[in-house]
Amino acid sequence: MDEKIAIIYGTRPEFLKIFPVYNQFRKQDKKVILVNTGQHDDLLSKMERDFQVTPDFRLSVQSLEFTNSNLVAKLIHEISNLVNQENIQKIIAQGDTFTVFASSVVAFLEKRKFYHIEAGLRTTDIHLPFPEEYNRRAVSLASDVNFAPTVLSQNNLLKEGIPKEKIILTGNTIIDMIHIILEKENMTIEYLEKVFITAHRRENIGKPLQYIAIAIKNLAEENPEIIFDWALHPNPNTRKIILDILGEEKPKNIHFTEPLSYIQTIEKMAKSRLIISDSGGIQEEAPSLRKRVLILREETERPEVLQCNCGVLVGSDISKIKSEFYKIWNNPKEYEFQAEKNPFGDGKSSEKLIEKILE
Repeated sequence: MDEKIAIIYGTRPEFLKIFPVYNQFRKQDKKVILVNTGQHDDLLSKMERDFQVTPDFRLSVQSLEFTNSNLVAKLIHEISNLVNQENIQKIIAQGDTFTVFASSVVAFLEKRKFYHIEAGLRTTDIHLPFPEEYNRRAVSLASDVNFAPTVLSQNNLLKEGIPKEKIILTGNTIIDMIHIILEKENMTIEYLEKVFITAHRRENIGKPLQYIAIAIKNLAEENPEIIFDWALHPNPNTRKIILDILGEEKPKNIHFTEPLSYIQTIEKMAKSRLIISDSGGIQEEAPSLRKRVLILREETERPEVLQCNCGVLVGSDISKIKSEFYKIWNNPKEYEFQAEKNPFGDGKSSEKLIEKILE
């Protein structure tokens, strides 16, 4: 009898990176149990509909009254019950969320196999980003197989004493997803007079986000012919800070949008000349779309994006955001970016993952 395999996810970014793996299971006509923990319920449900995916189980773990500790406790409780109820033997999870952390804890304590997609990302500070850096380090301890997306990630794991036989270099499954989208939507890459912006990370909430908003406002006022497309995050704290700075006096060429679908996001990025963001996912997606990114962070756990000259760290420094913007914007050789080799993979990561999981 075949061992039961479950893919567990709970947020939109996780879904994007597990979908190519799930798709590969379906192509090979292999049964896999899909579990949505409900960590980000509304956004995630819409994305599931977009890609015609129905999870086998939905665990409603989130509550507005929860602290981070409450959420982790609830996740462990619900995932443990499901794993034992369904006799799941192999658990697959991606990234660095509380869903992944809780899944790895359950797998370790219940003695099930745990496969970690996108293992080995690291910064130098366990508090940055918070709590993701802690989660990803802890998850590596409990993983039977660490699927490292890049050579740097692989080396990070080796430095931490993770046995070489527990690490497999695969590339990043988001590149598989980009290929799926570009082909499905017949999308072309252009360099229009547009900038695509997102900002939502915890470490930027407060003064940093105020400075970022001021920098964008300055750029918009100085360049009325450029459209600044800012996709707002649903988090009310980030919205309030941005709207307090821009408010009613917002330059007309700053266009706010509600949270976009993934396909809409990729289309916005594909048509923009430049991207400004603190998103980790966007740093990985940009090389495939041949776009450069001003990274609104002081440090990145994806240094490959700096090494291939696709991204520039600008933090929340107003003068640096503006100076790097103009350096790229005014030079076609700078913004018509194309890495000789995509550092995040070739779009065949899912095939490598499946081969190992089915051994």
